Amino acid sequence: MIALRWLYLGLVLATTASATTRLFNVLRVDGLDAAESAYLLLFAILFTWISASFWLACIGAYARWRGLSAGTLIHPTQGDRQFGGSASRTALLFPVRNEEASRLFAGISAVCDSIRERGAHDHFDVFILSDSNDPDCVAQEQQGWRDLRREIGQGIYYRHRTDNIGKKSGNIAQFCRNWGRLYDYMVVLDADSLMTGETLVSLVRLMDLNPKSALIQVSPQLVGQDSLFARIQQFASSVYGPIYTAGLALLQGPGGNYWGHNAIIRVAAFMQNCGLPKLPGRAPLGGEIMSHDFVEAALLLRAGWEVHLVTTLDGSYEEPPTTLLDHLARDRRWCQGNLQHLRLIFAQGFRTESRGHFLAGVMSYVSSPLWLALILASIAMMLDPVHVEPVTYFGRYPLIAWPVSHTTDLLALLGETAGLLYGPKLLGLLLVLRGQETRRAHGGGWKAVVSVALESLFSTLLAPIAMLSQSGFVVRILLGETKGWGVQRRDAGGLGWRLIARVFAVHTLIAVIGCIVVYLLLPGCIWWFVLLFAGPAMAIPFVSLTSSTAVGRWTSRHGLFMTAEDAGRIEIVKRVKLSLSRA
Repeated sequence: MIALRWLYLGLVLATTASATTRLFNVLRVDGLDAAESAYLLLFAILFTWISASFWLACIGAYARWRGLSAGTLIHPTQGDRQFGGSASRTALLFPVRNEEASRLFAGISAVCDSIRERGAHDHFDVFILSDSNDPDCVAQEQQGWRDLRREIGQGIYYRHRTDNIGKKSGNIAQFCRNWGRLYDYMVVLDADSLMTGETLVSLVRLMDLNPKSALIQVSPQLVGQDSLFARIQQFASSVYGPIYTAGLALLQGPGGNYWGHNAIIRVAAFMQNCGLPKLPGRAPLGGEIMSHDFVEAALLLRAGWEVHLVTTLDGSYEEPPTTLLDHLARDRRWCQGNLQHLRLIFAQGFRTESRGHFLAGVMSYVSSPLWLALILASIAMMLDPVHVEPVTYFGRYPLIAWPVSHTTDLLALLGETAGLLYGPKLLGLLLVLRGQETRRAHGGGWKAVVSVALESLFSTLLAPIAMLSQSGFVVRILLGETKGWGVQRRDAGGLGWRLIARVFAVHTLIAVIGCIVVYLLLPGCIWWFVLLFAGPAMAIPFVSLTSSTAVGRWTSRHGLFMTAEDAGRIEIVKRVKLSLSRA
């Protein structure tokens, strides 16, 4: 694992050094001034970021192609899979706040049915931990809980608290104080999470066999929504997600991270080490820690426990946001939580892996204003053309300075950047096409190819919209704006044009003004910026189209953006949808 980490680091740095050197050779023609030096630094930081993502995908793709997995966990033998020998007790925790009760209890019922079919229902209890402050939601939760108890029997508990101290992390902490000593493990699930009985039993056996493990994270696959935006996200999760998680699992080993849900946790280790402090100062960067999951993993690692990401288990699912607006609303909350980690990167006692997780979380949002700054700087540099004296002297002899074209270098840089951005998509597609079952699950070979091409176009248009939005998030947070977690909208209803226009008109305005400025001042360079301006300029119709459930279902009927869910291969998801259709 150590050798693999050094190889990964070497590949990332070598790729960045090659591209940065090429850019340096272009910029140094007339000497390197302060602005060009800053531009070169920004380029190096951002190229390192996309290079790291690319090589992570390459390692993951190689691992999946060769059937490799992280070898730091002891996995159960065939005999160990018989669950009757386990004496462990596990609590399934569903922290909720003003969620749609019908979807919540349909999911819990499906999970309980799956556990019962596995013959392990005596080893699991379910806790619905409500932080809801809407009286109607509370009443629906209590009625849903009573109905579920009549259907399933004992082992289903409901607790509602009126003081929401600590938000989700405080909710889990209160469970640990009240009931934690009764259980060996707890599995934290979101209101839209699903896990099969087979996966839950396997996680318990892994914890039994690996006493140094405090937390085992399972990567959830996106399922369950029908809007075009959600279907594209679900397809990307199915095709590209496995290569990234495989790469992460190999590089992290026992120094993994926690994503806040769909993970099993050793209760005693959590209770002893994961009390969250308040950060000094006021919100948004001080006060209660919002993105608590990264910090809890870091605290477990600091105490000597192991944290793992397993990629050998299926059966872990969650729902994506249904629209770009919902996606960005969630992003805004995550942005504030991740920026708080700036204060923890150099905190005393954390392991290198944890500092890397903090830094990656920060960069996932700070990279947006850095990209925006790089784009603005590139436009400014184009307005200030390179000046080379027509004649210089070598002693007393004049030398003519012939103009040098840098088109080849610039095209090479553009090609390298495109390769890093789109290469993982190609790797994911090749792995899908490799197996007959995976091809069928994604609509067949040609439909999978078309879907990846359309998803690539979608992500190209989406990237600059997200860049502008996230840049605004970062700036407003650093200026002191703070927001709570709020409630995530999980229904698949479309958005009204008025709401879309109110949120995304500024994106369109920025794109139109930028396009006019570039065309007037740099008419020969306008084609370099077409894809950059296209997404924000069309943001309003783009968001409206991708929010449509009708369009999403049309793509399903024509075999586009297909996943295993569309092929009817995920039984637990089918049960939830059947239950909701009867409600």
